This record gives sequence, structure tokens and C-alpha cells, in this order.
Amino acid sequence: MGIFSGCLFACDIDGTLMSSGKINPKNIEKIEYFMSEGGCFSLSTGRTVGAVGPVLDKIKRVSPSVVANGCMIYDYEKEEVLDELFLPENEYYIAKKVLDMGLNVGIEAHSGKNILTIHENQETRDHQEYEWLSGENVSFEQASKYPWNKVVYLFDNEKELALVKDMIAKEKVVSSFSDTSAVIAGRKRKYYEQFPAGVSKASELDKLKKILKIEKGCYFAMGDYYNDLEMIKQADVSAVPYDTPEDIKAYADFISCSCEDGAVADFIDYLTKIRKE
Repeated sequence: MGIFSGCLFACDIDGTLMSSGKINPKNIEKIEYFMSEGGCFSLSTGRTVGAVGPVLDKIKRVSPSVVANGCMIYDYEKEEVLDELFLPENEYYIAKKVLDMGLNVGIEAHSGKNILTIHENQETRDHQEYEWLSGENVSFEQASKYPWNKVVYLFDNEKELALVKDMIAKEKVVSSFSDTSAVIAGRKRKYYEQFPAGVSKASELDKLKKILKIEKGCYFAMGDYYNDLEMIKQADVSAVPYDTPEDIKAYADFISCSCEDGAVADFIDYLTKIRKE
């Protein structure tokens, strides 16, 4: 029995564990320590199931994880889907409306490991290269034949992001939407994501806690952006990196160093201290 037996650490990837494709070696060392002490270390990410290759290349073992912003729980060791949710087909039309706006907005429909690029731009190319994804350029009609876990809208400027948000806000839809981001080549990229109603990292982590039989008071979470906020609020102990937006920081129990300096390792050190007290 280690000091983290019965514990779950749900960790965001981009801006928390990894930045510009790099993971601080201190994070890798401390994650191995956390799991050696009986803890479950799970990724909790907006990335789809096939997009965590850059992480698993460095961290060889993770517990079943929440991917696609809460649309799926995936066991990477067994290569098995434990839970999966999809957008209703009658709300695919939002992607078509964005496409018809005539803007240079990248549009990716994510279906399991399939990345269906409905509109390609430099942001989709950078995004797919960064996450080791192989996207397929398709028409909206072709993409509509697949079940969609989520849609990612990718922007190269704030003006188009605002225009798309304004259009969507006027639609009567039940889909959920969230701002997400990633630092690629040293620049923060801003995305807007559409996923099934009521779905979030937090809602799927509730299911994961039951699957893993996590004990009361032993749920830890760390993230850096708005799609992480609910899991930060719900965790028994939560943390954010130093450079997280201030309105998210307000809900965290611990403010770590920056992602680049080893935020995850910093938080595990903090957890180790309070578990030993």
C-alpha cells in the first residue's frame, strides 16, 4: 500500500503537462513516483484518443483516461473504449454554417481515431502535426456519414473567433461549446469546440472515478484553461500552473510553477507533503 493508493490524479495535457511538444523530465519522474505509490495517473484532455502519441512516447504508462473533452474514456493499456458519447446528427449543421460563412476557419470533425478535416487551414495543419494526427480532407457531406464525438473550430485571428461565437450563440442548439487552446511552436493557439450536451471532462471523470474505485477525498485534478474549470472545482485537491488565467486560478487549491518548469511535478510534491502529514 503506497501513500497514493486509492487516489486519482486527472491531468490536462496542453499547457499543463506539455508545452510546444515538450514534457519537463521532472514531470515524468514524479508521475512514475505517483503511480509507484499506488496512484492512478489519468490524462484528462481535449485531445482525441489517437492524439496522445506525443505523450505516451515519453510517459510509458497511464491509467484509463478521459479524452475528447469528456466524450470518451479510453484504456490505453488494453486499447479499449470504456465509455463513448456522440453529437446528435441534427446538430452537425453548425459546422456547415461555419463553413458557409466564408471565413478561413479550420474545421475538424473527430470520430474516434478518425480526423475529418472539413475545412483545412494552417491551423489544422499545425494542429494535426503537433498531435501526430493523420487527418483526411473531406466534404461536409462525406464527414456527415460518420458519428462525431466533437468538432474543433481552429482560428488564426480573434476577429473570426468572435464572429463564429456570435453566430453560434444565436442558434437554438443543445450542444455544449468550450474555448480550448494549445501552445504550438511557442504560440498559443485558440480553438472553439462543440461536443455533446452536458459533456465535460468533469462529467466523464465522475464515471472514471467509479470505474477505478477512487476513495473519497482522493481525487486530484490539474489544468490550465476553461475546459478544465469544472474538474478543478470538483476535485478534492486541485492545482493550476502559474501562468493560468486569473479567473481559473481563483478556484485552485495550489498554484504551481509554469508548465515548462515542471508544473505537474510541483503539484505531486505538494500532494506528497499533505498525504504524509
